[in-house]
Formats: sequence, C-alpha cells, structure tokens
Amino acid sequence: LFLAAVAFVLGLGKPSEGLTNQVGAWAPAILGALLPIPLFFLARRLFGESAARWTAIATVSIPGTLVWTTHLGVPDHHAAESLLSLGTLMLLASSFESQGRERLWRLAASGVIFGIYLCVRPAGIFVPAALTFAVLLEPVLAPFVASALVIAGLVFLTSSGSPWESYTRLALAACLAVCLLALGLDKFWRKRAWPKVLYLPALGTAAGVAIAAMALLKPSVFDGLLVTIGRYLPGNHAQTNFVAELIPLWQVPTPGLYTLFSLLGAVWVPATPVLLLALYAIFRSRRPVIVLCAVWALVMVAAGVIQMRMWVYGSPVLAVAGGLGCSWIMARILQFRTALAIATAVFLLIMSVPHVIQQSNIDGGPRTDWRQALAWLRKNTPEPLGDPNAWLRLTPALRPGEDYSYPPSVYSVLTWWDFGDWVNAIGRRIPSTNGTQLNATTVAEFLTTTSPEVAQRDASKLSARYAILNGEVIVHLWEPILRMAKQNPRQIQRLVYEKGPKGEPVPVTLYLPDYFRTMAVRMYLFEGHPIQANPIISVFRTKILTGPNGGKLDTLISEEKFVSAEEARKYLEANQDKSITVASRNPGVSCVDVPELTWVKRTFSSTELTEPRTVKVFELNP
Repeated sequence: LFLAAVAFVLGLGKPSEGLTNQVGAWAPAILGALLPIPLFFLARRLFGESAARWTAIATVSIPGTLVWTTHLGVPDHHAAESLLSLGTLMLLASSFESQGRERLWRLAASGVIFGIYLCVRPAGIFVPAALTFAVLLEPVLAPFVASALVIAGLVFLTSSGSPWESYTRLALAACLAVCLLALGLDKFWRKRAWPKVLYLPALGTAAGVAIAAMALLKPSVFDGLLVTIGRYLPGNHAQTNFVAELIPLWQVPTPGLYTLFSLLGAVWVPATPVLLLALYAIFRSRRPVIVLCAVWALVMVAAGVIQMRMWVYGSPVLAVAGGLGCSWIMARILQFRTALAIATAVFLLIMSVPHVIQQSNIDGGPRTDWRQALAWLRKNTPEPLGDPNAWLRLTPALRPGEDYSYPPSVYSVLTWWDFGDWVNAIGRRIPSTNGTQLNATTVAEFLTTTSPEVAQRDASKLSARYAILNGEVIVHLWEPILRMAKQNPRQIQRLVYEKGPKGEPVPVTLYLPDYFRTMAVRMYLFEGHPIQANPIISVFRTKILTGPNGGKLDTLISEEKFVSAEEARKYLEANQDKSITVASRNPGVSCVDVPELTWVKRTFSSTELTEPRTVKVFELNP
C-alpha cells in the first residue's frame, strides 16, 4: 500500500506501470538511507553526541543483510521493518525521558509507528515481546509500553487478510496483559515493602498465568502461534522450506571471519564488548531506557544469530554498540586523538566498502533469458482469467471463509517458488506456487517423481497447463526440491570422491538411474523425448574411507564398464553389495532407458544457450 500510494500521488491518480516499478525500485534505497537518522538520535539520547556521530559512521559501514535489503530494486518490506521498528524504540525511549505535551506526542507517535510496523510485518511479534520483557525488568516502563501497544493495536485494525493477523492480535493482548500485571504488581509490592529479590519470580509466575489464560481462551490460535514460531527456529524452518535468509548464522555455506566481515563489516569488533556489558546494564542500570535498549539489543542480535534475515534488526543494534565502543575509546585517548579517530573511521569503511560494492552489484532480478520466456508466456498463452484487464482490475476484498470464484478458463503455470512472482508480475500468469510457498510441496513432488502417472495427478491438482523451468531447478535448487518432496537425494545422485593427481580427494557427482527418470530431468534436459542409455554402462564401487582432514568420505574404489545393460545387470546380481551402483558421470548422458513423455511438449526456449541459464516453457496435457 505504501508503494502504491506513492506511485498514485506521483502519477496524479493514474500511475503508469513504469512509474510504479520505479517507485518500487527506489523505495528500499531511500528507506535505508534514512536509517542513520533514528539511530543517531537514539545514540545521542542514550550515550551523548560523540557516540551518536560514531553510530552514524558505523551504520553506513555495515554490509551484508542490511545492504541487500536496502538495495536499489528490492521492494520487499525488510527496509521498512528496520526503519519503523527503530523509530518505535527511539520515540518510546524519548517519551519516557520527556515531560508534558512533548511526552504525549512522542508516546502517541511511537504507538502509531509501532502499528504501521505491524501492518508491514504482521509476523513481527518479537518486537512487542522484547518491549514487554523490558517491562518485566523495569516495571516503571509499563505505562509507556502499554500505551504504545494499545495505539499500535488500534492502527493494526486497518490491516486485514494476513495469515498472521490472529497471532499478532493475540500477542498484543498477551503483552498488554503482562504490562498491566507488572504495573499493578509493582505498586502492590512497593506498598507491602516485600523483598525486591522475590518480585521478578512473582511477576514471571503472574505473566505465565496470564499467557496460560490466553491459551485457554484461544486454544487454536495459541497452538497455531506456537507452531508458527517453531517453524522459524533453527533446524526446522530452514531445513523444510530452504529459504536462504532463514538459515542460522552458523549454517552459512562458508562460516568464518571472512563471512563475519562480509555480513557485519568491522563494527562487530568494538560492538562485542559493549553487548557483553549490556547484560550487566540490564540488572545494574538505574536508567530504565538503558534497560529497554539493552534488552532490545540482546534480543535482536540473538535473533540475527538464529536467522540471517533478522540482521535487519541486529545490524542497527551493532551500529549503536559499535558507536559507543569507539566513542568510549576516543574519550580515553589523550594524545593523537584526531589521528586515531580518522584511522578508526577509515578502518571501519575499508573493511566494509569492498563487500558493499560486491553486494550492491548483485542483480537479483530476472535475467534476459527469463524475460524472454516470460514475455513469450504473456503473449502466446491463453488468458487464464479470460480478460487481460483482469490483472489491473480492483477486486473487492473477500469476506471471511469466502473463496474467489475463478472462471472456467483458469489454469496455472508450474514453476519453482523462487520464480513464481516473476511469472505473476512479468508473465501475468498464475503461478502454481510463489514466495509464500503455497503448493510448493506438490510442485516439488511433480519435479522429483519418477512416475509419469503421479506427475500427471500433481499437474491436474495444480490445474497446471504450462510449466516454465531453467537449469537451476536441477542444479543449485535440486537438493532443496528433493528434500521438500521428502526424497532421499542419495537415491537420485551421490557425491563421492576419487583420488586426484597428487592423491587429494576430488569430488565427483554420480547420477543414478532415478535421476534420469525424474520429471524435472526428463523435461528440462530431454524435453520429454525418449532417453536411450549410453552404450557403455558404468558400475561404480565406493567405500567409506578417512579423508586427509580426518573426516569420512564416500570414496570411489573402482569403475567397471559394460557394453550392454544386460551385462551390467548380471554383474550386479553376482556382486550384491550396497556399495555398488549403476550411474553416469554426465547428467546429460543417461545410464538407463526412459520412455517418452507423450503429454509434455516444449513450446519455447530462450536464446541464451549456456546451461543452466536457458529457460524453457512446456505445454502440459495431463
């Protein structure tokens, strides 16, 4: 709605498609450029002018997730999440330390921005949770956080249709109940003059009772909330849905110092000791806003370690912590302070600028081959809704429980979820799945099944009349697709090692018979035509051996070649061993005969012929 509103105003009520695209491209970069402003004022309020200046420098020197999500041409909600959540924190902290009307308008503004944040990110219940946890430690914050929660809840009423809507409302209600409990219990405790050491356990028990009451009142919503939270924890969501931004920090492909610098620059160096001191500040600081911000900092940095996308929240925290660390060091240097300050600023920038340039040059949009295929799809396939104007027509919102009434002409285009939004926005066709991953499991089952009957059933279930695939589906995305379809990748292809010229282990991929029987391979590589096995059939023998680094490697021991499939079969029968398998070293040369797919017809292939970039469109008649 934000992007649409800006385009609507700039287009004087009739924005063109080109103008709308330009607004979408520029919005994240502009929002990202605004980030140093709330961070500067927050750091100045908490720690002074010097820390604020260093925070601004630190903010612009952080690469990684923060740079990518504020990247020109990435109109996702991450940049708005970061800016709005920081605005909420900054205004909430300043309202607590203000007086009179200024306190009221700052508090009201924090609630409004908080509500807009929830409209942008309905699943962002960790923000009210972090604020409420700070209230548990500093009950004096309760009236301010509770007021912000109420105002945010009222603003959130304008948002509807999100699958997380009920979870967000339940979370807001639970956090508000805990804040009110903290406020009442704190006054009662002080009046009774009971030992302060027992207050926190008592408040924790009361909060637990309040949350349990919510669970009893809304059991289905509460259970759904717990399941949703579980999906985003390490070892669960990242393994089932295979979204790169959701993996934990310790599971990045190349962990180590290089990855740390490419993700966070050098800011984490001065920020780390400050974050450790935040633990001390939570329990020893006599300034409530310090406790509020310390809790926020630890929650958001921990969230970034658990999930890569959360560095849109964690990176700004590191900027403030790093700014405070640099300011603290400079305040204690008596000689050459200016020279050291310049050297420190240059160091922060040098350690990040190469990564920023590299990451900013990444184009995550569709390449020429995809554009060719999507343009063909848009011009040469029937309108699924019967009318091309249907894509621009405003459709009234559905009532709860109401389903959209599709015309008989409707069909979908089968593709992997990574490319579904391109099919929708550029091809103007309905994808079988998209970024929401709805139907992604069925698509994965279609691509990986070795049974044409199962594939036809899946295509009918999806109402798929066309399919659009590129080589990434059977290369970089192949293993996640197999796992989503609950297929064992080792039954499709195996990574083994053979000795190199100097005895070093060299990785080799063996493509097993079922690899050539999968629908993705039969369609993309062989376009549905019958596949004849290579005249020379190879049988490989492997054994688990200890590698040079002490790890266990599936090592290639021998390769026997036969001039016919019959000879290979007899050899396998005579040597029944799990370590022996028929396979091919070449994914384009089958080791098994596969019949024709009579219901698949390739109708388009892009002109970029370098694999795996070629994009192909298939007509399906299941």
